[in-house]
Amino acid sequence: MTKIFKTDFQLEREKRDRAIYDEYNALTAIEGQSRTRVNDYLMKKYGIHSVGTIYQIRARVERAIKGEEVTA
Repeated sequence: MTKIFKTDFQLEREKRDRAIYDEYNALTAIEGQSRTRVNDYLMKKYGIHSVGTIYQIRARVERAIKGEEVTA
């Protein structure tokens, strides 16, 4: 398997993205929780200015998780 070298910025972004993904899933698992308000909360907490970015982050982490499951 080839070693993948990443910059500190890439590693920090992956860590942030995984935190957003995990927190989103934990908050939306609560019965009656508003997904719109969860997105607003995460955007404010992480300094993100577009709800589309939240969706992109979640999709990117989901793909990474599925990729890990296939190769692991």
